[in-house]
Amino acid sequence: MTKFFWKYNFSMNQNFLQQYLQKLKKSGIERKIPNISEENAHFIGKILREKNPKNILEIGTANGFSALSFHYELLKNTKNPDEVANIFTIEYAWNAHIEATEHFKNCKIKNIFSIWGDAKKILPSLADQFFDVVYIDAMKKEYLDYFLLSLSKAKKDAIFIIDDVEKFAHKMQNFYSFLHKKNIAYQLEKTDLDDSIMIIERKNITL
Repeated sequence: MTKFFWKYNFSMNQNFLQQYLQKLKKSGIERKIPNISEENAHFIGKILREKNPKNILEIGTANGFSALSFHYELLKNTKNPDEVANIFTIEYAWNAHIEATEHFKNCKIKNIFSIWGDAKKILPSLADQFFDVVYIDAMKKEYLDYFLLSLSKAKKDAIFIIDDVEKFAHKMQNFYSFLHKKNIAYQLEKTDLDDSIMIIERKNITL
């Protein structure tokens, strides 16, 4: 487990979280953790602020950088951290889960809930039509399973945000084939030089 840790003795605020994210990003680069890019985080943050969700589901926590980034972006909508959306984030790797949980505690964030385990086993136990946003950035070959299992967990007006859909398209062929076969509309956003983000609106899906 990483030794990364930032001591502090003042209340949580945007400036502190911004600096914490910079430290965490640097640590992730040094350790070759495939964190979300800053461009993608800002782009998704804009979507989240417009959507103003109450509950977000993230599949693939890693070291917690993306969940913290989403929380930071949503703080721009309010002065009260307790009003920011709940983020439920699932991570399969135990060490990553422990590290992310530590970072959430360091930042004194009460509305990010870290869940350890196989998302394919956990998703069926979650409440139906509960999430306003579903963000997927995990095992690429499992994207179709994650998508199908989370469909019933998303509200009718929810949006799916799916990362790394260009660079790893060769690992997601079954997912793309399913979307085309079912005529599910999606939008690709080239948010950085490295890859694209896929946006799918739940209301456009009829299976």
